[in-house]
Amino acid sequence: MNASPTTGNRRFPRSVRRAVNSGHVVFAVGLLGVEWVMLLIGIVARSTDDPALRHGAYQLMRIFALAGGIPFAVLSLITGVLLCLYTPWGLWQHLWIKVKIVLLVAVIVTGAAVVSQFAHRLIAASASDGNADALPPLQTWHLVVVIFQLVALIVSTALSVFKPSGDRGRGRPRARRRAENAPGDRSTASDPTGEAAGARESVGVGRSTPGLRSSAPVRNPVA
Repeated sequence: MNASPTTGNRRFPRSVRRAVNSGHVVFAVGLLGVEWVMLLIGIVARSTDDPALRHGAYQLMRIFALAGGIPFAVLSLITGVLLCLYTPWGLWQHLWIKVKIVLLVAVIVTGAAVVSQFAHRLIAASASDGNADALPPLQTWHLVVVIFQLVALIVSTALSVFKPSGDRGRGRPRARRRAENAPGDRSTASDPTGEAAGARESVGVGRSTPGLRSSAPVRNPVA
């Protein structure tokens, strides 16, 4: 799909676009914060010698995954797709957008299918009557998955900021591009303040013209 899905009049009003964009930033940054907290909780739970603290950490981690990670990831994906569809960027025009969507989907899938299951098994294994021998491999793989999610979100954020290989001219409003490309006085376009034109006019006033010489009175050199 190389054609732009934004052809036509499918555009957000400016206020709606700003609201959706703000929501996308909030959800994306919130998801990044949730993953960072989950990584810290996993490190604390793995390094502590207190069984009660370990068990409570995994319970808290499961709450973060279900109540924070998955909703923020889904809302970030929805708002991101809406911004692509209803702004001049388009959904499949640029590689960085495709990579960002794939990374976000990967975060959602690993969070829903892997991290939540790991958290459930870690809670059961860290309980007082749980299988303590099953904890080390579960802890290792859980940290690997969380680190992958965190790196994917950092890369996605960097892609949103730098927009590599993206034609930024396509991201401008069409009316603005038409105004910039419209034929007109090049001197006015290069000097919007009009200072150069004013300077030229002031220089022109100081010059003597034939009309001014003829109107000036001529004195008799003899007198």
